[in-house]
Amino acid sequence: MRRIVSFFLLLALLCASLPALGETIAVPEGAAAQIVITFTGDCTLGCDPTQRGRTTSFEAYIEKYGYGYPFEKVKQYFEQDDLTVINLEGTFYNYDADMKPDSTYHFRGPTDFVNILTESSVEACSLGNNHMMDYGVSGLQSTIQTLEDAGVHWFGTINGGVAGTYAFEKDGVKIGFVSVYISDWWVPGTPTAIKNQIQALKDDGCSLVIACMHGGVEYDTRHDKNQEKMADQLIRYGAEIVVGNHPHNFAFGGNSSVVISRKKSPNYGNINLNTFIAQFTLSFDKSGRYLGHQLNLIPCHVSGTVDYNNYQPVPVTGAEAENVIKAIQDDTSPRKLVLNPFVEGVGAVQDFVPAPMQ
Repeated sequence: MRRIVSFFLLLALLCASLPALGETIAVPEGAAAQIVITFTGDCTLGCDPTQRGRTTSFEAYIEKYGYGYPFEKVKQYFEQDDLTVINLEGTFYNYDADMKPDSTYHFRGPTDFVNILTESSVEACSLGNNHMMDYGVSGLQSTIQTLEDAGVHWFGTINGGVAGTYAFEKDGVKIGFVSVYISDWWVPGTPTAIKNQIQALKDDGCSLVIACMHGGVEYDTRHDKNQEKMADQLIRYGAEIVVGNHPHNFAFGGNSSVVISRKKSPNYGNINLNTFIAQFTLSFDKSGRYLGHQLNLIPCHVSGTVDYNNYQPVPVTGAEAENVIKAIQDDTSPRKLVLNPFVEGVGAVQDFVPAPMQ
């Protein structure tokens, strides 16, 4: 399998239009608390069975370098925030049995690979994606149990069945999380279930709800209309922020290739390492009411090497960082949003976006 690890493109901030952009994190008038939440794209912390046993496999790298290896270069961002959320696209399961028969690839890491998360300051995982059922119900249950035993929170509606939400709380402020895979979105009853989850989180005292949506065409560097429609619907259902991801676009352990192999991609035949970290600073007044947010885009590459995937995302600077921001800008043009450029040592910090009028 020759695969490009595409970047975390659809980051839909649909609660308001982005204004002209600045370079520093603002403290809006009336703000009594700020909470910093970091998001990455997909993280596949395991490999396909065809890769298992190879010296170039993800599992071989973990055995050689330790659990902290995949996020070693970006851990600084995870440690400095209040909460780090990844999309976990693959299972924690100890067996090759129960593989989903109609899937081409089956991603899993042994259950002890949950230590990759705990050693890297990753506190929560979105599970609403298309590889969570690679090993059937047994693999899904193993993943959930493994996360819970390790104290890592999870949330997601999966295959129209298992559903979980998460509420993060700090200083009396609660923030809710839901997630769903775009194909599962079309399963009858799923949109209503997500709508009810969002409302239940708000009824439970969450000041805002963040929805993670997993969708898009593999190898494409642009989002599509279906993603826009789904994000718009999540906003109408009450989510204040929608964060999108897909496919395998941050830490990808599936195999050692970073080469595009499908002609439909505009980058066919090229290496594309672009990805980024999205770090939100959320502001609240003294009563816990959500005032708005500010976003910092931290440009990264999915691998520290170009000729092969070394399974270790790295921050980039200079022209490489500017190219990442340009790629994001290219995908945001349909919504007429002008992004702030990258600033060395800072990132691409966007201006404060106020919460919608209630």
